[in-house]
Amino acid sequence: MNETILVTGATGTVGSEVVKQLSRDASSYNIKAGVHSIENAKRYNNMRVKAVQIDYDKQEGLETAFKDVDKLFLLTHPSSKSAEHESNLVNQAKKSGIRHIVKQSIMGADLEADVEAMRLHRQTEKLIEESGIPYTFLRPNEFMQGFIKFQGSTIKSNNAFYIPAEDAKVSFVDARDIAAVAVKALMDGDKHYNKTYMVTGPEALSYHQAAEILSNATGKKIDYVNISDEEARGAMKETGLDNWLINTISDLYEYFRKGYASQVSSAVEEVTGRKATTFVEFANDHADAFI
Repeated sequence: MNETILVTGATGTVGSEVVKQLSRDASSYNIKAGVHSIENAKRYNNMRVKAVQIDYDKQEGLETAFKDVDKLFLLTHPSSKSAEHESNLVNQAKKSGIRHIVKQSIMGADLEADVEAMRLHRQTEKLIEESGIPYTFLRPNEFMQGFIKFQGSTIKSNNAFYIPAEDAKVSFVDARDIAAVAVKALMDGDKHYNKTYMVTGPEALSYHQAAEILSNATGKKIDYVNISDEEARGAMKETGLDNWLINTISDLYEYFRKGYASQVSSAVEEVTGRKATTFVEFANDHADAFI
């Protein structure tokens, strides 16, 4: 009988890619895609995936979603309640007899970190460690796809993006690579039990370098404009982000400016057997998103 993998956060940047890669490569697994709204699950209608609705605050729904599940990819939307939500998921995983949890965490996860999101992720990691369930923690750096999600609109309209990062270098990682590491960990099981992987791209780049690469890929001049933290906060407020997320993003940029996000790891190649995607490859693959 085939094992079943539940992927939470299945419509997000990484979660959707995990589902996509599992449905392509894991023929011996059944896949459940955890979604907040069943409406969001329509993308999976033609895939070998069963969508299940999950409300992280409601225990009854969790019990239904976890029924007959063997392995869990754990990912929730970033919020001030993320540790609480993930605690609910871990508790249900223990009750349901889950045999392996692959958790997407964050680079720099630590109870003493200056960035609250890093503290919250480490809280969940500790809960998983204490649960006794075999785990694999993935601690990725900033996603390359963030350029599409957060900077894409101004690149399209102004041929520029505006970030308070000064000359910081960041080892941006492609979300497809994070998903590939997650899928290998889920499929290979005990080979990755109780291990933590810092997941980065193959090199650390400044935002000036990223702008140059995007310019080459799109055929138009794209500029990186360094702005103040205050200006960035104002712009985020205008887009409707809540204060917790604004504070978190601001703290992350400070983390970048201090040089902490420039570390490069070989985890993608070690786990998947292939080299991590370069920013040039990402830019070429997604050039249309910036035109």
